[in-house]
Amino acid sequence: MHRQAALDCAMLTQVAGCLRQTVREITPLVDVLYFKAAPLAVLECCATLEALAEEVEQDDVQTVAERAREEAR
Repeated sequence: MHRQAALDCAMLTQVAGCLRQTVREITPLVDVLYFKAAPLAVLECCATLEALAEEVEQDDVQTVAERAREEAR
């Protein structure tokens, strides 16, 4: 159980990294939009993806670790 939790946590960390990489890739594209004053959903993408990456890295990893401890009992 401990080994599987460690593998899952590593995968979650990798997912968070992918989300952050996406932020790095789309930020320059969003930065050059001319109509940034318009109510565009794309303007929230970077902040939303970064928040999601943090949640995956912290909350999801903690949840997996807790579940593994519960199942190990």
